[in-house]
Amino acid sequence: IAAFSSHPDELQVAPDRLVLPSGALTEVQLAFRPLVPGRLDTMVHLVDLERRELVHSRLVSTDARAPTVSKTFEVDLCLGLRAHKKITYTNPYPRARAFYLRCTHPLLLHFRPDRLDLPANGSRPMGLTFEPAEAWAAVTRGGGGAAEVLVFINDEEDATEECFRIRVIAANSHSA
Repeated sequence: IAAFSSHPDELQVAPDRLVLPSGALTEVQLAFRPLVPGRLDTMVHLVDLERRELVHSRLVSTDARAPTVSKTFEVDLCLGLRAHKKITYTNPYPRARAFYLRCTHPLLLHFRPDRLDLPANGSRPMGLTFEPAEAWAAVTRGGGGAAEVLVFINDEEDATEECFRIRVIAANSHSA
């Protein structure tokens, strides 16, 4: 049996493959990682892959609030050129910690690295690569406008430690 989510980028099901013994209770875990605030209805389907039939489905309704933003940045993008930026992050704890980076537009913004291993109170730059301005056209409603991307810095349990807002200015010419 395979588990599928209608919004796999925001609601993950684990395990994604399972056995359903007759008359027994089987537990699945759901991880909700919203990309935008608001209400989201997601279908979770359990499918028998051998028989190609739906075994069970559930509607999962969620509601996400906007995160608290600690810092705001701005980046200008040009047509045909990726932009590379760095933001330094400091571990606020008196012990070594690992932090994981996620964002609201993972196809348009990439991290180098996507995990920061920091010593106690240590700092390290996170590299950000933004796709060219034309790739942001759908987000900026046709290009030549501004978009917002949220960067989540999460701990080992995937809880958000800090959130940055980046205002992306997508130029519609090479002269930006």
